[in-house]
Amino acid sequence: MKDIWNLQPETRIVVDANQYGQPIGKEASKLAEFLGTIARTGSICPLNTKHWKHLSKYVLENILRIVHEKFDLQGKVEDSDILSHVGNLRKEFKSTLKTRYYKEMVQEGRPIEEIYENNPPGVHDDQWKWLVERWGTPQAGAQSEKVKESRTKVRYAHTARNIGYATLNAQCAEKEGREPSRLEQFRFQHLRKDGSDKLNSEASEQVYDEACKMVKDSMPTLESSFAPQDNIVLENEIYTQVFDPDKNGKMLGYGRGMTKSRLFGYGSVTRGSQSTSAISTLIEKMSAKHVEQIQTIQAEQAVQEKTLLEEAESRFRTEAAERETHLIAEAEERFMKLTEIQEAKFMEMMDAREKKYKALINECMAKGMSK
Repeated sequence: MKDIWNLQPETRIVVDANQYGQPIGKEASKLAEFLGTIARTGSICPLNTKHWKHLSKYVLENILRIVHEKFDLQGKVEDSDILSHVGNLRKEFKSTLKTRYYKEMVQEGRPIEEIYENNPPGVHDDQWKWLVERWGTPQAGAQSEKVKESRTKVRYAHTARNIGYATLNAQCAEKEGREPSRLEQFRFQHLRKDGSDKLNSEASEQVYDEACKMVKDSMPTLESSFAPQDNIVLENEIYTQVFDPDKNGKMLGYGRGMTKSRLFGYGSVTRGSQSTSAISTLIEKMSAKHVEQIQTIQAEQAVQEKTLLEEAESRFRTEAAERETHLIAEAEERFMKLTEIQEAKFMEMMDAREKKYKALINECMAKGMSK
């Protein structure tokens, strides 16, 4: 990160974003890492407040100023998303500090003064002391137990690593020429790290197979007549039935900052709020479209059959006429040849008779002269 912090003035890293304002591509990872350093720097992002929203306006504006000095977001990424991301990273950093520098010492029964002295590198003394005092309150303890319980409910650990859901989705969209469905997102976000086509856990495999079966069973017989967007809508609907509903307006599988209102449009009906009847309505529409397409195909086939029949009949008549003409010409030719043969034979016969008569006359004349 030093190279980013030490960038020359007026030099910024250009970060691309998708249509939802989420950073994507190689530079998105750099941005995420840079925001992490901000969240871990107490002089920029203080740790001694309970909630992110309690930070002063000056602190928030300063964070945005630093980010925009180092990165060109091209006006595609909202400042609120940047601050929200830093807030989440700040929360994660607090959790890491608590695990590494606080919990073990408390379990060992160390005195509070010794815990104060176990200040993590880079964390301001006053902020560390505030954190230690905060973690020791009953409210913080109850919150910690609640977080532990939530973590036990995570059944499908993703394998996106530091690439980010938004970048993975963008890569899939570029490859397929369309946005992936939520079911497709779940699959490539939970593939094994060894590069195989299998999912990373038996639970993931089972729930994915169940969802795929529901999609297949919900489709009419001829899937080939469906438009791709119809399949995507159906897969998204099935996804909300199989997996836990999206909570707090967040959309699972889309990455940080994605909300229902952003994905589907403000004021629109979201996927998570649609009931099973919506799926039935969707299937009915798709079935009606399927029937309409079959009727269109049948009408086209009837026209095509009629055209082929007319072409065959015309071809037959033409060939019959040509055959008849050929036979007549062939018969005439044979008749002429036969006539010529007969004439030749008749002439030969006449010549033979003439020769015979001449010979007879000559013989008679010869006999008469001899007497």
